[in-house]
Amino acid sequence: MPTRFTIFLFGFASLFNLQSSLNAQENSPKDQPIFECDFDSEQWWRAWGLRQPPKRVAVVDSDDRLGFKPHLGRALRIRVDEGGHYGVSLEYRFAKQLGSEPEEIYFRYYLRLASDWSPKYGGKFPGIGGTYGRAGWGGRKVDGTDGWSARGLFGGLKGGKTPIGYYCYHADMPGKYGENWYWDRGGFPGLERNRWYCIEQYVTLNTPGMNDGVLRAWVDDQLVYEKPDVRMRQVDELKIETVWINVYYGGSWTAPADYHLFIDDVAIGKTRIGTSTNFR
Repeated sequence: MPTRFTIFLFGFASLFNLQSSLNAQENSPKDQPIFECDFDSEQWWRAWGLRQPPKRVAVVDSDDRLGFKPHLGRALRIRVDEGGHYGVSLEYRFAKQLGSEPEEIYFRYYLRLASDWSPKYGGKFPGIGGTYGRAGWGGRKVDGTDGWSARGLFGGLKGGKTPIGYYCYHADMPGKYGENWYWDRGGFPGLERNRWYCIEQYVTLNTPGMNDGVLRAWVDDQLVYEKPDVRMRQVDELKIETVWINVYYGGSWTAPADYHLFIDDVAIGKTRIGTSTNFR
């Protein structure tokens, strides 16, 4: 039969273990991504909440014709068809996946432009947004209460490189279409073909009504853009709804030929992610 002293020790140990567990939770690493996708799974698309893989994409580990070399394992090959606009549209919806929407997020992916990538004009690349199906894309101007977005953009080829930046719908936008904010800090010239780049984007939403929202971007861990005075919203109800893997050629213009690119090692986190590919 246990003595009172034994019971006391058992109870003390239980309380100590409970407190240790709570401390471990409080002190657990906060740099672990909340979402990862390396496209190595046979059913990778289920992680994005899809019932079947999207069109115009394939998961590949080789493609000599397009100058492909793996980053780590397989990658997602995306095609924009001649005469068309669309490459892919994948969305990680925070409310559906996590039950809530953040106000600050980091989004990292690896990008490789294929041998046939030679756009004369620009279009859209992956980014972050909160359109809620109401405003913030396609000429649907925002007013601070209905939506916002900070997708990526690419410009027409210049000197063999593709300029990239943010295509932003915000509450102070002058026209019905988003503004083009190119990443050029430190003389960043854009992206070459047939090379992997680590692209990381950061958004923190503004205090409603104030111009203190922040956009940043890094390429291969080099800060290439920072804008600390963006007003995305006027109301608390607008949050970060989605990370949007969107590849779209246009505007109104269409692709003059088939274009391809590759995406790999997508990660979403609460802190800087950088070039790391091993979070476990």
